[in-house]
Amino acid sequence: MEVEIDPELRERLNTWDWLVLVVALVSMIFVILETFLTIPPATLGIMITADRAACGVFFADMIIRWRREGWSRRYWRLGWLDLLASIPFDAAFRTFQAFRIYRVIRFLRTLYKLRELTTGTSFNEKLLAMPGVALVMVLFSTNLMLEFEAGAPGATIRTGGDALWWALTTVTTVGYGDTYPVTGAGRAIAAVMMLVGIALFGSMSALITSRLILPREARDHADEKGEISKLREEIRGLREELSRRDRRD
Repeated sequence: MEVEIDPELRERLNTWDWLVLVVALVSMIFVILETFLTIPPATLGIMITADRAACGVFFADMIIRWRREGWSRRYWRLGWLDLLASIPFDAAFRTFQAFRIYRVIRFLRTLYKLRELTTGTSFNEKLLAMPGVALVMVLFSTNLMLEFEAGAPGATIRTGGDALWWALTTVTTVGYGDTYPVTGAGRAIAAVMMLVGIALFGSMSALITSRLILPREARDHADEKGEISKLREEIRGLREELSRRDRRD
């Protein structure tokens, strides 16, 4: 039996939520640094220790969020992302290295809750969500592409910088062609990125166009409604005048 929980409890941000937001931001910075820079062993050891502590916070937050949902199974429709975000990036979990990018998703989801307190319209929500989706896809595909391409024969994507440049040119549908995947898995990732880029920029263009066109159409409809109302009033007046003439006759 699932326990009903107050909807306000799901959305309310307290001190713990702010802590998770800060930890998620720091963890995202760790992921980016560890991916694109060669970090000295001593500094890397400190980062790994801090990352383990951050993963402990993420795991506790997962339990807290599940509790806020009344231990409902519905939580796990997206809760599995929170579980993946709790995986450390040290050597013991190197197999799951690609999943580290889900910390970016956690950060964006927490940031989305903060934005709900300051934004108003569904147009803004949709428009602001799209760059977040693009950022997640770029970082996620960069990590995956490095996993499959860095050691492949004849690869043009060998470093974090190469992978990031490839991801940016692909998601924006520019595609210079100076970096490209040579493995089957890499090409599959590239195909997904192409489709995501087309969908994202197509949707963004449609939203902006609708924002510019719909208000004008609304004004036109308002003018038409006003004219129709005047015509109805005139018709009503004519009917009343005809009715009075019939009674006099």
